[in-house]
Amino acid sequence: MGSWGTAISSNDTFAEVYAGFFDFYNEGIEPGQITERIIHENQDLISDREESNNFWFALAKAQYDCGALDKKVLSKVKDVIESGADMGIWKELGASDSDLRKRKAVLEKFLKKISAKNKNPKKRKKKVLRNAIFAKGDCLTFRLENGNHGGALVLEAENNSEHGLNLLATTTINQPQKPIIKDFETADVLVRRVQILPGNYKDIEQVSWCYAQFYKKAKTKFETIGKLEIRKAYNARNDFQSFSHWDTIPLKVSNDSDYSKKFGTPRQKVTLKELRY
Repeated sequence: MGSWGTAISSNDTFAEVYAGFFDFYNEGIEPGQITERIIHENQDLISDREESNNFWFALAKAQYDCGALDKKVLSKVKDVIESGADMGIWKELGASDSDLRKRKAVLEKFLKKISAKNKNPKKRKKKVLRNAIFAKGDCLTFRLENGNHGGALVLEAENNSEHGLNLLATTTINQPQKPIIKDFETADVLVRRVQILPGNYKDIEQVSWCYAQFYKKAKTKFETIGKLEIRKAYNARNDFQSFSHWDTIPLKVSNDSDYSKKFGTPRQKVTLKELRY
């Protein structure tokens, strides 16, 4: 679960689902039709025990914000919160007592809010076209929690689009000295063993799309140290349909050791070069 805080919206799944809902909403599609489409297209998230709750929270919040909260969705969210199911997931993932208390308060506040009528629903917005923050092939470095330097490669950049997406491949680079181009040429992609269902795991490359509009609010400072050739072309609708907040990129590297101890070492190995050509 790509999470960077205890807030309802502080995770990758929420950001992806919520943004996707309003993409359709701003195109003039009715909330009911959007809901059917999003549920149909996100069966993997819905069946993922760790991500399912975040999916329903995002859908409920999006419906609420446009003044069209479905009774069935509200009932689903209410059951997840009041049954303690979401808190159970957080406990299993090793959340601290402090974070558990914060999360519990957040859930109660969220349920209370969406249970009341929204008197000021959002109006549809005209699309604003954006350029990606980084160029395709940019080699990015950033600081990790241990003071070391990490690295990510920009595999794609969508310009003159609604979200200005960058596709970032997070690498296993974790070293005291700032990485150079040669480090990226020989780097491996960070792979995590993700639990899809209880007892069912899958190795997944940590490659995800990041939104241009969220970059300014990110705490992480990314530095471009060079450029590599990328021959492959990627599209957000078809490739690596995972969306991350910029700050989760370094967190994945910093927490990788603890994550592997909990869920196991991935068997799959993917080189950065494989994603370039």
